[in-house]
Amino acid sequence: MAIQGNNMMKSLKTALYSAAMAGCLIAATTSANAEKVGNLTMMGAAQSGIQVHFDVMLPLRDVDKLEALVKAQSDPTSSQYHKWLTPAQFGAQFGPSKETLASVASYLTSRGFSVKMHTRSIRVTGTTDQVSKNFGVRLVAAKSDEGTTHIVTNDSFTLPSALASAGAQIFSFSPHVAKVFSTKLNVGQPLSGKARNADNAHKTLQGFASNIAPNSTLNRYSATGGYFYNDAKEAYTYPANNAMWNVHGTPTAMNGAGATIAALMSSDVLDTDIQNMFDFNNWSTTTGTPDPTLFGRFYVNGGAGFGGNASAEASLDTQMEIGGAPGAHVVLVDIPDLSDGNITAGYIDVDEYNFTDVVSMSFGECELFYTKQYNGGQDYTGVLKAQHELFLQGNSEGITFLASSGDSAGKICPTPNIFTGVGTPKYVAGVSTPASDPNVTAVGGTNLVTNYVQGSLDSTYAGENAWADQWPGDYGLKNGWWGAGGGYSKIYAMPNYQNNVTTGSTGGRAVPDVGMQVGGCPFGATDYHPNRNVCNGNGLAEDGAGNTQRSFVWVSIGAPSDGGQYFYGLIGTSVSSPEFASVVALMVEKYGRMGNLNPMLYQAAKQQANGGATSFHTNIPGFNGVVNSDLNSTYSLSVGVGTPIVTTLIGKANATPAGTPQTVSNP
Repeated sequence: MAIQGNNMMKSLKTALYSAAMAGCLIAATTSANAEKVGNLTMMGAAQSGIQVHFDVMLPLRDVDKLEALVKAQSDPTSSQYHKWLTPAQFGAQFGPSKETLASVASYLTSRGFSVKMHTRSIRVTGTTDQVSKNFGVRLVAAKSDEGTTHIVTNDSFTLPSALASAGAQIFSFSPHVAKVFSTKLNVGQPLSGKARNADNAHKTLQGFASNIAPNSTLNRYSATGGYFYNDAKEAYTYPANNAMWNVHGTPTAMNGAGATIAALMSSDVLDTDIQNMFDFNNWSTTTGTPDPTLFGRFYVNGGAGFGGNASAEASLDTQMEIGGAPGAHVVLVDIPDLSDGNITAGYIDVDEYNFTDVVSMSFGECELFYTKQYNGGQDYTGVLKAQHELFLQGNSEGITFLASSGDSAGKICPTPNIFTGVGTPKYVAGVSTPASDPNVTAVGGTNLVTNYVQGSLDSTYAGENAWADQWPGDYGLKNGWWGAGGGYSKIYAMPNYQNNVTTGSTGGRAVPDVGMQVGGCPFGATDYHPNRNVCNGNGLAEDGAGNTQRSFVWVSIGAPSDGGQYFYGLIGTSVSSPEFASVVALMVEKYGRMGNLNPMLYQAAKQQANGGATSFHTNIPGFNGVVNSDLNSTYSLSVGVGTPIVTTLIGKANATPAGTPQTVSNP
């Protein structure tokens, strides 16, 4: 995010709203001459009569009891193990009373708004004029650096007594937009329809990949490189596409059948891109079945169209999820933008409509931005508290939340003076939210390395590394790092399940929990520092000096319907989160919903350390800009408890593994 101007005091996180602290919407404060807030440019007063949506959230009852229930639901020794609630049951046990909901809804309706009641919140629809009149705010039109438009406010909401007395919270109209955790590399060109599925098409991609970094060419032509979904499936020992297991007494393909994955992102996708990915890999020819497709779309507050950085992210998410679990139903949950209000709306709809088993979130930001040090003394951690309660609700219904751990290694956070212009800002240790929430599985990862056999598409596992690369980061400061995010939370205490391993924490929740392919070498092979290649360990012994094993994934983005092929190289923990979502879908297929997955992951790591089944690749070397990230044999600040050996992790170590890509076992 670009932060401009020396008078931008509280420019980013005063855009966060803490009704938990103040009972109302707190808006960003900018100088009179400021034209930008975060990555939004203020364009003037919002147009009169524009329809807007916002959520009024009401307090839960017995949150401590809810925490205890969710913990018991993940404990195999508990009578509550995997006994999930419906949204109605959740509302009856923990939501506000029906009378309170009805009273708030009645007031809003009397003021001309349209409302829809949920178990603990109310979705409100009205116009810009109604919002301004009833809550005393000026709504402003703003445009993001990517060209998307938003309606925001720079005023504080005044809640009427009917809402304030009910403890209402509103998180909408924020002038803050979070970032996606992926980067499109300087590689990728259209391939003609005639080249489709032909060897010259692969060689063309190989040539594009050679522009990225030393040894980082298409893996089918060298040891590291650009990976497709089926390369990762062979490397991480997914079950073969034609392997079978019994699900409730019925022989079923081990491909995620019956499970639903939700990709939460602020963009639509092109169905032609998904088709392009599977056509390029000869899916139909190999299997004799139609290409897998996106199961459906769920639009929150109208969603967003296709375009901008989020479109690359949504394309990546859905293609990794469908490719990893082609039998699962993958649903794109399309929100208008990555503001706190619309992210929260996405969480609400996931919980309330209860249509998915797994949610993958490839976005986030430094959790310290919610603390008072970044907000002129105001504490906005109430935003995180409200979102934590939504994760608890989803967990109680059996929903598993996954979040990318971030791409700035151990230094995702700048110092508070980045927003004041006073003094010289620098990067400090920190972790990302929502990944840092203990009821979310944080997914970090590595540069995957596979065996190379000339003339073969073989992608068997050879190793991984988590070496970080220096880069200017999101704020353009010196000594920034690229790599899987990891470290210790300043917001959340270490959860009990992390006592199963040695995380190195002295009290804070350690991030991440698990890892998969991420990739490295941002900005291609361009040196950010003169005469110093950022993608070779930076000449530092602790950072694998001289190691150039960097990787990425291929994603189809913007493929036309005339048979052309558009593939681009992407890196980031936005790769690993949807990839791991496909692993969770396999568990759901066999065992049903998993809820908070973290207790299971850490218990499996403990069993492995004690001589049990080997479910994870461990002892993966790495550096995160702060410390050697591979702390010990049970925990790493880049990959958590390790990267999965999928057949073992899902309890089917003897299953036939996925073989060479573009074969029957791994189409």
